[in-house]
Amino acid sequence: MRETPSRASTTSTRTRVRPHALVPDRHSWIDIAFTLALTGVALSAFGTSFTGTAYLVVGMVGAVIAVVVTHLTRAAGWPVISAVVICLVLFFLLGGPLTLRSLGDAYALPGGTTLARVADQAIFGWKDLLTTLPPVDGDGPLLVLPWLSGMLAGMVGLALAHLPVRRAWLAAVLPVAGMTVVLCGVILLGVRHPQSLLVQGSVFAGLALAWLAIRARRASATVQGGSRSWTRAAGAVAMLGLAAALAHPASALFADDDAERTVARNWVEPPFDIGRYPSPLAGFRKYVDLKGKDDPANVYDKTLLDIEGVPADTRVRFATMDRYDGMVWGATDNALPGPADDSFQRVSSTIDNPVEGTEVDATVTLGEGWSGVWLPTVGALRSMRFETGDARAKAEIFRYNLATSTAVVPSGMQPGDRYSFTAVEPDDELGEDTVGSSDLAPLPQGAAFIQGPAEKWTEKAGADPMDRVLAAAEHLRSEGKYSDGIGRTERIYVAGHSVWRLSDEFVNAPQIVGNDEQYAATMALIANDIGVPARVVLGAVVPEGGRVTGKDVQAWVELRAADGSWKTLPTERFMSTTPPADQVPETNTPMSGTVIPPPNPIPPPSDAGEQSDADLKERKTKRKEADDEEEGLIPGVPGWVGVVLTYVGGPLLLVALLLGAVIGLKAWRRHRRRSADSPSARFVGAWRELVDHARDLGQVVPLGPTVTRREQSAGIVSRQATSLARRADSFVFGPGVPEVTAAATFWESVDAERRAMSQEVGRWQRARAAVSLRSFRRTSPARGASPSAEEAADPTSGPAPVAGRVASAATRLRRRADWRSRRTPD
Repeated sequence: MRETPSRASTTSTRTRVRPHALVPDRHSWIDIAFTLALTGVALSAFGTSFTGTAYLVVGMVGAVIAVVVTHLTRAAGWPVISAVVICLVLFFLLGGPLTLRSLGDAYALPGGTTLARVADQAIFGWKDLLTTLPPVDGDGPLLVLPWLSGMLAGMVGLALAHLPVRRAWLAAVLPVAGMTVVLCGVILLGVRHPQSLLVQGSVFAGLALAWLAIRARRASATVQGGSRSWTRAAGAVAMLGLAAALAHPASALFADDDAERTVARNWVEPPFDIGRYPSPLAGFRKYVDLKGKDDPANVYDKTLLDIEGVPADTRVRFATMDRYDGMVWGATDNALPGPADDSFQRVSSTIDNPVEGTEVDATVTLGEGWSGVWLPTVGALRSMRFETGDARAKAEIFRYNLATSTAVVPSGMQPGDRYSFTAVEPDDELGEDTVGSSDLAPLPQGAAFIQGPAEKWTEKAGADPMDRVLAAAEHLRSEGKYSDGIGRTERIYVAGHSVWRLSDEFVNAPQIVGNDEQYAATMALIANDIGVPARVVLGAVVPEGGRVTGKDVQAWVELRAADGSWKTLPTERFMSTTPPADQVPETNTPMSGTVIPPPNPIPPPSDAGEQSDADLKERKTKRKEADDEEEGLIPGVPGWVGVVLTYVGGPLLLVALLLGAVIGLKAWRRHRRRSADSPSARFVGAWRELVDHARDLGQVVPLGPTVTRREQSAGIVSRQATSLARRADSFVFGPGVPEVTAAATFWESVDAERRAMSQEVGRWQRARAAVSLRSFRRTSPARGASPSAEEAADPTSGPAPVAGRVASAATRLRRRADWRSRRTPD
């Protein structure tokens, strides 16, 4: 915008243009509109980071406020710093009501707590955003970031638009460059997959180029004398729109599909996601005795680890599973209610773990049977030191959960790896002090099946939660049977601990049969239902000598005490060791000494319908992946756009390609005819081009080996068709060889006549003629007949020339008479 003419104008002139100095003029309105539009496009990049659209509303409110403040301060003649100060004050005053509503009504007031929270989110919120698995809550305090981004974008865009600079090109480029920087900043805070390449790329580029062109024209208006050309402006807008429309599909040709998008998340380390790793409890059957069967994955007789520094009967913890999702017990983050810090965190060699107990110094060497990411430990760690392999790399990625005492090395541990640690063995002997159900999370969906059996098995135990838990454990131990599902008659007892396996095939089955996996999973669910928080632990009891093999692995249950500590419910307290074949049959019929009842029938082995928990989970995962593949049609584009492009755009693109192929074939045919070897063939080709064009327009033009050009001209609706036919005949059948220049002139006349014929019909008919296939259809001459002279000379009219040029006169006259008798006038 030019400042000098505005300031140099008189008061009366300004009054005619604007009623008041604070009201924006036409140029200011254009700058404001483009600033807000580009801000909206830039803020849309937050779409993959937040849920809902509150981020966009809050950001646009901030942009509007910044634009209004920037314009008013400029119109009043105040410096730019005044706009910055006012926007900063409004940012804090309105930040609480707009962005912190989810934290309570108190945050709607600009008190000290609210101002401190807004300032904290403005300074450190970017780190919270980058380390939180997207999308984050669209109503949470992280809305401060879109609020701040909107205000910055509005203030930067309009301030740079009115910044007085000497060079015209710089005045045009500055605001566009500023908004581009805002877009890059928002993208940098986003995720690796863009919200929409169509919006962030094509739309933003089109708006930016349009604003740049308008400002460049405005800056050079003095040189151009202030002249306007609406035609030129409309053409420029059309070209910008076409460029923006082609930018998105064209970028796919040059983009590297394997290249990862550069965002700040690539350099900011997010919290560790333990949910990526499968539950070790689900693979319990690799530790069981196969009784002679060969399975490379089985480690029953293999050495898992050698541990030094701890006495025999010490419990070594592999992993703690603290949440049940209906399929498996798995390790999770933040499974406990309250302020307990139970996430997997990156720790140093010294761990601040305030636990009371007996301190031990242990060294572990992993054996041939160990693999995976879980790290065997004892008690609560105080320090960790890796001694083999890339020890520094393992220490960098090592994660530890203070609440569950579970250690993980995401890169995995291999046989031969050695590490040492200092730990504290707390007193985990089970006592009577247990926690109530006030802090207990509800049972997961589908796990309500355990309520009936738990109530039935504990009805005589009284009201004390611990007594009820022990009563349920005793019922499982006394009434249940043990089986790994290996024997021929025990194959019906499949692996897994899903809802189906624990309900229909365990607690509600005619006979409770399973191994550590089913017993521990069920016992933990029963304890949680009673009101005692429980979790499942997979580990081993160290034998004499410190060598732990697969047969030493167990699954036990830990119960939470009133002081927050966890107590061990040993496996032998709730699991039977009697095989199902040793079960004594039950009968109510009195038996005499001479009558022996038949033995309880053993169900035969059956493979029909056997589904392990792993199989069910795999099938569920495959179905989910198939659904995701069907939903994720076009990454980076909104869902409805992808559906439309897939089911509508695909067929339209195929039709467009076919129609383009027809037009291309016609162009190739016209080129061959125009560039034929002999001038006579070029004359023939030009006439054939006129005939084909007439046929494509729907005109009935006679064809055949005996039809002359003059006869064909009678069927062509054209003023010059007859004269063009005569000219072609005079050169083709003339005494001399025609010149090349004469053929070129004839082609020009034919082209002009084709254009005139097209102008005589409507636009729709012209479009149909362009893609018509009529001109590609040829009439088949009678067997033995010779082609006409023009067909013999036309290189595109037939497969190969024949000896004769002209058929017999009698045949020609007869066919001409027949055609005239059938032809109807136009």
